Amino acid sequence: MNLRKNFLILISALLITHLLQGLLIGTPLIGILIWSLPLMIFGYQAYKDPSARLYQIFGFIILIYFMSACLIVFGLPNTSFLSWLELIEIVSLFLVAVYAAREQLNVK
Repeated sequence: MNLRKNFLILISALLITHLLQGLLIGTPLIGILIWSLPLMIFGYQAYKDPSARLYQIFGFIILIYFMSACLIVFGLPNTSFLSWLELIEIVSLFLVAVYAAREQLNVK
């Protein structure tokens, strides 16, 4: 599988994981939508017209998600399995985005 497919699979998995976690803890749907909107936009752009610039910008955006996931996982007692899964998906998504940008630019 190429990096573009991995990126789309991981972004879908992250959206599903966050939706499930949000529903379990009682997050309002508008909060879930606001959190998910940038991911949906980047996922659509990666599906429609992937470019190195898209993946580079996404790399910076995903760092904000990483910060919030770290605050939840390491700052709260008794974190759930879904919180850990979300953190792992965010890290994986960042790595795939960085390498996808590198692949788009044909950097060896």
